[in-house]
Amino acid sequence: MTEPFDLTPDPRVLQILGEISLDQWKCLAELIDNGIDAFAHARGTGDPVAFPEIGVQLPRDDREDAFIGVLDNGPGMSVEQLERAVRAGWTGNNPLDSLGLFGMGFNIATARLGAVTEVYTTRAGDDEWIGLRIDLNELRRTRSYQTARLTRPKPDVDRQGTEIRVLRLKPEQRAYFAKSVNHNKIKRQLARVYAPILRLANDGFKLQLNGVSIAPRLPCHWDPERHVMGPDGLAVHAVENFDFRVPSRRHCLTCMITFSGDIPCPSGAPDCKVVEVDRRVRGWVGLQRYLHEEDFGLDIVRNGRIIETQNKDMFVWMGGDRPEREYPIDDPRNRGRFIGEIHIDHCRVSYTKDRFERDDPAWAEMVSIVRGEGPLQPQKARSLGYGPQVAPLHRLFQAFRRSSPQGRTGRWSRVLAVKNNDRALEMADAFVKGDPDYQTDERWFALIEEEDRTLVGGGPVANAPSPSPPELPEGFLDAPPAATPPVEGAAAVPAAEPPPPSRHRSHELSRIYKHPMLKVEFNIEAFAAAFEDPELPRGMPWRLKMEDPGTRAFTFLFHGAHPVFRSATMTPTDAILSELSVKTYEFLRDTLPDAADYASILSEYRAAYANHANLEPRALIAGAEATLRDVARSLASLEGERDFAALFAALPDAASDAIRRKVATRGIADLAEIVATGEFLSHADTEDIRGFVRRNPDLFFDGKYWTQPFAMIDYGSAKVEEEARARVQDRYDSYLADAVWLTQQTPRDLGRAGRDELVRASASVRLLGSDI
Repeated sequence: MTEPFDLTPDPRVLQILGEISLDQWKCLAELIDNGIDAFAHARGTGDPVAFPEIGVQLPRDDREDAFIGVLDNGPGMSVEQLERAVRAGWTGNNPLDSLGLFGMGFNIATARLGAVTEVYTTRAGDDEWIGLRIDLNELRRTRSYQTARLTRPKPDVDRQGTEIRVLRLKPEQRAYFAKSVNHNKIKRQLARVYAPILRLANDGFKLQLNGVSIAPRLPCHWDPERHVMGPDGLAVHAVENFDFRVPSRRHCLTCMITFSGDIPCPSGAPDCKVVEVDRRVRGWVGLQRYLHEEDFGLDIVRNGRIIETQNKDMFVWMGGDRPEREYPIDDPRNRGRFIGEIHIDHCRVSYTKDRFERDDPAWAEMVSIVRGEGPLQPQKARSLGYGPQVAPLHRLFQAFRRSSPQGRTGRWSRVLAVKNNDRALEMADAFVKGDPDYQTDERWFALIEEEDRTLVGGGPVANAPSPSPPELPEGFLDAPPAATPPVEGAAAVPAAEPPPPSRHRSHELSRIYKHPMLKVEFNIEAFAAAFEDPELPRGMPWRLKMEDPGTRAFTFLFHGAHPVFRSATMTPTDAILSELSVKTYEFLRDTLPDAADYASILSEYRAAYANHANLEPRALIAGAEATLRDVARSLASLEGERDFAALFAALPDAASDAIRRKVATRGIADLAEIVATGEFLSHADTEDIRGFVRRNPDLFFDGKYWTQPFAMIDYGSAKVEEEARARVQDRYDSYLADAVWLTQQTPRDLGRAGRDELVRASASVRLLGSDI
């Protein structure tokens, strides 16, 4: 009865660890992390490794002898260190400044991949490699953790490092690694999660997969020097950097707990080792050069490795009765472009290293620093009593929350957004592939400048002829240029060199065009040409000219102010796609006659390159809903100027009841507060928003939401002014009616609607955009 209990775990526990779901790349990352930690430890002791390198070897065939290897040239381990390193649950790493938890992470990863693991290590000066073999089946059979010490020759005595090999791979793992597509997937994942280390490695660190170096995935953000003026009159840059020091805390390396105050470890154990933790929250938040439904968000980093990729939690306001998404809310298709990288090395992570622990106070502290206190939406923040914020994400939101300019006086440069997002996405693909022409943001900004010139009438550009085209001479379309009669007796004068043609490069149209199905490719340089351009004969609206048959390089010239383009159904994009369809048809007619179908070729080109002109039902409905909500939210900006309670009381009973029901379903307890701040209108039905604007035009015109004069109209005659105001009301009410109509339709309804109806309704939504 006096014998102690034996709590040594059954060897089967290692096999059970292998049943924990962990993606293949995460298993490899667990092994890579320990090599990175070895390099960091060497730097910390003042003996850094020259040219640190980790190589990962993956099998290419589904064979019995397939194995996975991870080899580093770190400082290596002693016999005692090796024994402890592979022991289940043990870690010699400081969890605050290390990536790996050699032990548990090692056991999970290796058991997940295969039944046998060999680890060999050596230090500079050692005579041989020392190692051990963990055979899970053998451990289970013998019910013992004892394993033999192994050695192998070492020709180079100065060699150092650690090698891990996973053998006898599980059948499903062999099948997975035998596919080259999965190798590429793993490479992309490692390039992403280790991007901070690979990008900033000043010591020449390399990570290789099957002998090929992995390049970090770089963020495709705007140049940090680009900026706009924020609401507070200060510059908001496209990339906002930050580095905040927060009060230090104490951490027990034995118990692995963090606590405040100058006190010993709360556990009171005799072997506790308490250290002071220097804490920082640093990184950047910025603006991506393109919009995407999923490809955006903030990377949260611990000790150089991304733990959470494209996190979107900080775009949600958690301080209300229920979580409320605040970004993106202004894009009809819910596409975002906020990206960033937040380094927080002192917050706990899950044992699978894919999530920070939200119950760690360091997480909430970081959110407050990066996002700020209170909602991101300024009207909601004011209504809840929050003052101005200086948090980096808050500032970015105030300047760039919208992905398109508002109203008829908006500029794309003010929001740093490319109008044709499909084009921006194509350019982003070239950026990811390392095309040097796309590494800077100049081509993206050229598209913005081109679009802004369209808005201000600064010359003919693609898809937007000059608002006031010059009058064409009589007979321009059919008369050849008149010859100049010779002067009798005049001496022959050598013909002067013609001046270079006046051309403006169309960045929107200049690109490589590929037929999506047939893989026919054209390299096009497009230019808006002057009427006197000698390479574009008079009367021709455009011309496609081959420059190099070998590379299929073409020049496309067009007269942006030609009458053919003063049309709602013909643009330079239509012209170039028609030309390419002809060229593709002619090519296929000689090579693949069965594929030569001009109508199909043109429709497929348009689907690929004229998608921005589509009247897509879901986007139209979402855009109308967002615009009407934006009009409604503007009421709260007049706080202090209006009696909102009286305005709410004046609503028709059906409208006020609908607001009450909406507020109740959203779990908002305090209706009075929503009424008092003017926020009630944003909860109204779209038809009721239209009625409210009709009854209260003075709350929306004269620069309050639209710059259109209303109360400020002054013609010196009360009757004329009243008539003018009535016309303004009728015009905007018709815009609102079209927008409301869209919100009341289903995608199927709009699919049955006529094209002209959709064109009119989408134009009305555009015209309702705020001019402020």
